[in-house]
Amino acid sequence: MKERSENEKVAIVIIAVMVLIVFVVLVLYFTGVLSKNKPSANIIVDNAVFFKYEGKKWNLVNKKEYSDINWSKVTVYEEGENIGKLSIFSNDGKWYLFEEKGGERTPVKAVGDSIYTGGRIGTKFIKFEKEEVNRDDIKYIHKVLDYYKISRDEQNKYTYRYKVSYDFDNDGKKEDLFVVSNMFSDEEIENSYSFIFINNDGKTKMIYNKVYKGNMNMGGCYSYLYGLIQVEKSEVPQIVTKCSYYSVSLENEYGLYQFSRNNYEMLLYSKEI
Repeated sequence: MKERSENEKVAIVIIAVMVLIVFVVLVLYFTGVLSKNKPSANIIVDNAVFFKYEGKKWNLVNKKEYSDINWSKVTVYEEGENIGKLSIFSNDGKWYLFEEKGGERTPVKAVGDSIYTGGRIGTKFIKFEKEEVNRDDIKYIHKVLDYYKISRDEQNKYTYRYKVSYDFDNDGKKEDLFVVSNMFSDEEIENSYSFIFINNDGKTKMIYNKVYKGNMNMGGCYSYLYGLIQVEKSEVPQIVTKCSYYSVSLENEYGLYQFSRNNYEMLLYSKEI
């Protein structure tokens, strides 16, 4: 009986170890360690680019890999408004939205500016409001553009000029993000420009700056704030920018930035610059 009892104990230990191994494997699988589809935050902008946050790194996903997330759920934001969760599908480098009800899939057409968020890592969509610049803001804008040797006459031919206030660096205080440009003017301009920068207690933190020489006001692109998001457990928000061309034959450009090491770091850009 004693020998049988010891065998039973050994069997119990073996079973316990096997159960533990199965449990660990399942945990590793569902947390993505042993799974092909690791936990990620998927950010699709304008049906044009796919930013993925995975393993604490940001990547620009190739169109050939879009199908990896086919039929997954995304939250769709159009013109800054949440229109709900929809299923997403791609087979040609473009995204298609579907509403699933009663086992049937109905196509849904996205209208206007859009951002889709999905994945097992949560993403907060931050709604923002554009504000008119005031006199003090204009003085600061002049100071910044003077640095880039743009004449006051060209500076004052604004086509776009506004600010957005938000705590972009998580210091407990709001900063002003400025979008300033004279692109797409009806007049001939020697120096066309497009800037996105932040005023942090009088100090300039540049996000995007481009000056075009030689009457390029219809040939260059106008860069502006397109969206604000914050991936789960990240300390600061991510800034999504879009650079639009006047000509529809040219592809728009998209950037992803965030505050890091006392500056605004470009995480990803859809085109080499």
